[in-house]
Amino acid sequence: MKTSVDCLACFMGQALRVARISTTDEAVHLDVARAVATLLPQMEMSLTPPENAVAVYAAIARVTGCADPYLAIKKASNHQALAILPELLREVKLSEVPLHAALRLAIAGNIIDYGAMASFDVGGAMERARIIPFAIDASRQLLERVSRLPVRSKVLYLADNCGEIVYDSLVIRCLVDLGLEVTVAVKGGPIINDALFTDALACGLDHYARIITNGTACPGTPLASCSAEFSHVFKRADLILSKGQGNFETLSEVVSETGADIFFLLTVKCPVVGAHLARLTGKHLGELPGQGEMVLYGREHSAVG
Repeated sequence: MKTSVDCLACFMGQALRVARISTTDEAVHLDVARAVATLLPQMEMSLTPPENAVAVYAAIARVTGCADPYLAIKKASNHQALAILPELLREVKLSEVPLHAALRLAIAGNIIDYGAMASFDVGGAMERARIIPFAIDASRQLLERVSRLPVRSKVLYLADNCGEIVYDSLVIRCLVDLGLEVTVAVKGGPIINDALFTDALACGLDHYARIITNGTACPGTPLASCSAEFSHVFKRADLILSKGQGNFETLSEVVSETGADIFFLLTVKCPVVGAHLARLTGKHLGELPGQGEMVLYGREHSAVG
């Protein structure tokens, strides 16, 4: 997915939001705005938005002197999600198809996104996920694919945000219970509210899965920039579950060169992403306005390009 002209205004909005989180000094806010404004005309529009976001957030960190402005917010998100995890585990266990129930709750958890949104309602998203049809729903295909995987098949789960990774653990536990080996990939450095290795450990994901990083401080998965370790795991996965908008934006048109299926689990919070999904799936634009639509989209495999 290429960067849109509409992304430029979004980058500036994100820059000001992060500057205000980092400091109350209005002079610094202005310096951040000027630094990002200088970057915008130089952006390579053929790159994905998350790839261009790397330079934006590096500029913000350089001006503010704050490398991880969302640190306290990330910890709070993890704590809040862990507090309700026992209740959600019971709900999943008692459901008719536990993996299906877990997927819906995990996708609802993708509403936690401080890059795309200034505020959100996690509880409301959970309620909608329980009763409202997804805008794109490949859950049947995913469940069938999982059912055909031999025991000890390798699943790569591309994580997104803090807090959200707790809801991801519902899916991960179900996959492990089915005899699959799960590797969870988090980001390699601070970027927005994306989960890091320490967050995965704090949320207990290492009890069920192997944890690695993708080697980048990008709010997505830019394959050309990822670490050798991540590339090795990506190429050898039997199934890839990609969580969130950023991972979708960077991977929507590429898949594992081994032919592993990729399924994208996300809440659409941006009209540019919604329009891209509409083009990929043949949906009408009105069905994906980027206002919180929940999506489970499966992309047929092909060679990485």
